[in-house]
Amino acid sequence: MDRIDVAIVGAGVAGLAAARELHRRGFRVAVLEARDRIGGRILTQRDERLPLPIEMGAEFIHGEAPETARVLAEAGLLACDIAGDHWQAQRGKIRPAVGFWRKIDRVLQRIDAEGPDESFANFLARRPGGRSLARDRTAAREFVQGFHAADLDEIGIRSLAPAGEPPSGSAARIGRVVEGYDRIPRWLARDLGDALRLHTPVAEIAWERGRAELTLRPASGEISRVVARTVIVTVPLGVLQAPPGEPGGLRFRPDPPRIRKAIDRLAMGSVIHLSVCFRDFPWRTLKGDSLDRLSFLHTRGGPFNVWWTAYPLRAPLVVAWSGGPPAAALAGKRDEEITAAALRSLAEHLGISRRRVESRVLATWSHDWEHDPFSRGAYSYARVGGSEAARALARPVEGTLFFAGEAADAEGRNGTVEGALATGLRAARQVGSALSRG
Repeated sequence: MDRIDVAIVGAGVAGLAAARELHRRGFRVAVLEARDRIGGRILTQRDERLPLPIEMGAEFIHGEAPETARVLAEAGLLACDIAGDHWQAQRGKIRPAVGFWRKIDRVLQRIDAEGPDESFANFLARRPGGRSLARDRTAAREFVQGFHAADLDEIGIRSLAPAGEPPSGSAARIGRVVEGYDRIPRWLARDLGDALRLHTPVAEIAWERGRAELTLRPASGEISRVVARTVIVTVPLGVLQAPPGEPGGLRFRPDPPRIRKAIDRLAMGSVIHLSVCFRDFPWRTLKGDSLDRLSFLHTRGGPFNVWWTAYPLRAPLVVAWSGGPPAAALAGKRDEEITAAALRSLAEHLGISRRRVESRVLATWSHDWEHDPFSRGAYSYARVGGSEAARALARPVEGTLFFAGEAADAEGRNGTVEGALATGLRAARQVGSALSRG
């Protein structure tokens, strides 16, 4: 039976960042990953037909992202900011989406950060701003459902309330890793060697103060165990919420009440992220050169309400995005059905034939995160009453159990690679302090 200082469950960027830091400090570490790859919800594909990577999971760098910037600099990786123009297409008319972020901010700034929590749906039902903000409320509704991948009846307004910068904040300033997001986990894992174990799902963590025994159930069926002084759990919220015994499910013995309460106050959002390689953009003939800087195309209504290009990179790769309940309704369908729904919606909004759109398609890529047993959704958001849940997850349990990953980011960067990186480093510091005292 292996005996180590730190067992890290999950080889996404949170787990890898923690492992790299603790390994560097001389602790005996094992990273236990159920998948056959590292990166978690970062999943990058490459295709000879395209000169750029295809992101099937995390794609953007949000806001300042200092931890991400530090890793990029250390690894010698390039990132580019995304500027370009927002356009809106509806019923065959395409026009600039003027003041897109201002509309959203005008609504979200009306949330009282000190007031009682309630669902965003209830907040909107009171018509904040009255008739003059009717269109702004529609924009805010689509933004929260899409960007936060949230059910508007579930997400709490306290988690959306302004905190210094404009509410749209990190959503408005974005960038991407030019060589592909998967370069970050590869850089973090480069020195881990045998400490990184793939195909190693953890089924159970039996723990007491200062000791934990992890039961491993690999696909081969040969059960084994690891004993550690501490454990960092970095699996996605959807896995933490899964019933023990189901594929990907994880049992704690005993189940920490504070942690379980926090988990129950968060929800896992649904997303469909469909990448489409076109021969040329379907809208190219509609507005001439004025669409050359198009970065985001908003298509109001339907399951897919935003499309984005690779701008400022010049390649005919477009992502169709659906978030929240509309995405959940599509999840589990065949790729062909999802692609057909997306292209049909785009054709209707552009006012051109579906055949014309489909004839330009070279290839498509997507991943069903909802039914992936090791993610069970896209990323987390706070339910009503759950604005402090991430902070509760971030606090160690008896100096033995530590939680990291985007759902455990107390700084409100849930759903981002930056949040996952920061929590992995935070957990590493907490573990280092606990083991030093022990």
